[in-house]
Amino acid sequence: MNEERADGYDSRVRAMSGSSVGLWRRIFLAALLAMGSACLAQTPDAQPIDADATPAARTLLHDLDAISGNATIGGQHNYPNTVSMYSDRVFDLTGEFPGIFGQDFGFSGGDDKDSALGRASMIAEVIREYRAGAVIALTWHAVRPTDDEPVTFRDSVQGHLSDWEWHQLLTPGTDIYNRWSRQVDRIAGYLKELQDAGVPVLFRPYHEMNGNWFWWGGRPGPEGSAALYRQLFERYVHVNHLHNLVWVWNVNTPNGSSAGPVVEYFPGAGYADVLTMDNYGPYQPEFYQSMVALADPIHKPIALAEVGAMPSLEALAQQPRWAYFMMWSGMAESANTLDQLEAMFHAPNIVNRGDQRISKPAPASSTPPSPGDPDATIEVRTLLQKLASEEGKGALAGQTLNESGAMVEAQNVQTATGKLPALVELDLATGTDANTLTAEVRKATDQGELVLLRWSPPRPTDNSTAGTLTDFEWAELLKPETDLNQRWNTQVDEAAEMLRALANKHLAVLWSPYPGANAAAPPAAFVAPPDGAPKITRTWWAGYPGLNGSRELYVRLYERLTLQDKLHNLAWVWEAAPPSFFPGANNSLDAYFPGALHIDALMLDANALGGRFPLNRMISQFAGGKPYGVRVAAGIPGSETLARETGWRWITLSPSASTSDAIKAFYADPHVVAAPQQ
Repeated sequence: MNEERADGYDSRVRAMSGSSVGLWRRIFLAALLAMGSACLAQTPDAQPIDADATPAARTLLHDLDAISGNATIGGQHNYPNTVSMYSDRVFDLTGEFPGIFGQDFGFSGGDDKDSALGRASMIAEVIREYRAGAVIALTWHAVRPTDDEPVTFRDSVQGHLSDWEWHQLLTPGTDIYNRWSRQVDRIAGYLKELQDAGVPVLFRPYHEMNGNWFWWGGRPGPEGSAALYRQLFERYVHVNHLHNLVWVWNVNTPNGSSAGPVVEYFPGAGYADVLTMDNYGPYQPEFYQSMVALADPIHKPIALAEVGAMPSLEALAQQPRWAYFMMWSGMAESANTLDQLEAMFHAPNIVNRGDQRISKPAPASSTPPSPGDPDATIEVRTLLQKLASEEGKGALAGQTLNESGAMVEAQNVQTATGKLPALVELDLATGTDANTLTAEVRKATDQGELVLLRWSPPRPTDNSTAGTLTDFEWAELLKPETDLNQRWNTQVDEAAEMLRALANKHLAVLWSPYPGANAAAPPAAFVAPPDGAPKITRTWWAGYPGLNGSRELYVRLYERLTLQDKLHNLAWVWEAAPPSFFPGANNSLDAYFPGALHIDALMLDANALGGRFPLNRMISQFAGGKPYGVRVAAGIPGSETLARETGWRWITLSPSASTSDAIKAFYADPHVVAAPQQ
């Protein structure tokens, strides 16, 4: 939605949905409509445009097709950082939850209502709403591809691209195209989480494209806004393998000056499952008729994807093919009266959450999320299955192994407790011998232990283990063919040789490269935090936020190892430092997260557990359905902490802990899982 229109919305709009008839007459008319409108329904033969659409997506499209002409699903949008507040408010006012639960991926930062920091909580709520019987409708106010998140609405979402930039955006291989790819892949990761959870989505990208108020809109013709929509479809379906989406094409009501004719923006029948219009004014017959005329020959349902004032029951009687409508956040009350809301959400031809006219969600799958790498080996899939199978049983006991001591720490644990760690952590250090590494991973695997392999390479400028890069050096590092980029390639080639030795022996590992990317260097006047707070250590790859920052290096490595080096024996772990409130301390996770498509698990590198703010709650909101663990640098968590901080799939202890007296209590705790007895 155009926020300028939302901010300027006043009581005059409310009158547009008013009626001269009374409440009971409206209900009576709706009842007549429910009994006699079957003849108006179109034949339910709409087929998904994605040939590989999931069964849940096919069912959702079928439901919309069957409802269109017979009933209308009521809906409510919510801002990403307000979770379900506006849908909950409709329930407070009417006693019914809207059938459409609308949400947005956001674009801003901080505590703003549109903050992208709310995405993790939003996805968790979307899954809950779907399980409760709602239809999920997701919008994305995409950031202009020349900008990095977070942005402001007017400067970026409502920004502009020159004709040259637009051409570059539609040309594969250009800098702008590559930036766009990384942006949309990040959102694809969240959509994949929903796919893994079995949730179908009404996905409405580049909405109101016939309007001139968004950077993607106002470009008619085959190489205009519709071309970008098609480009996104091709990437999401054929590159990101997203098949849980019902594709919603969307325009605004034409007005001649700022919103053009809808037919000039249509991407083609093969790119839209549902044809929708946004309407913040009167429900004029010509708008409805234009959508019916476009949809009928190609057998597509139509809907009102975004409204302020609801269409009245009388309007729906005259325009029965609208399969759903979705009110924008805050407008249930600002653009409609309480009587209108009561009448609408209790009318027999309005479908609410949990209504039998919406197919019940399929039972939640017990299958773990699929690997980000579609070509992942069976060993990787088995490893992830083992992590998933431990959910609810406790945390796997992990042990960091000294490079010099090899497996000594694991043996010390066995001597002290009679048990072996369920997970051991090794470091892929410079100069590691491939045969030695393979032997250690083989021994651990044969003992029933999972192996986590960290990679903290030296600075590519001088092979130093300390120091950072200047902004210029960072830019050179990411620029192909530069000397610094070639040095990085050499580092990766050396690591790939070690990893290929494991792959040749069919050995899979949890792979954690570039740990602690969100760590920040303390300022000159930094005051050390109190005991127990996360330590502040910054490596050369850390502390660069944004699309071309630290996360880009992680993504480059992922693409290099999986696509070029064909290494598919890695379960990718993104390891972060816990954010801190102290000045100059670790940054928040969102600006450094490489996207769910590029990770299989998450890990926090903490100084200790049991602090004032339980770390498992923070990472669980961020992880979605992916497993997460923690690496503890100091001490051993006690029974009280283990009982309180549940959800960790593994807890890795430092080498010094392997001979501590507290290790016996740790391994005896019912919240800790050791390796299976041989």
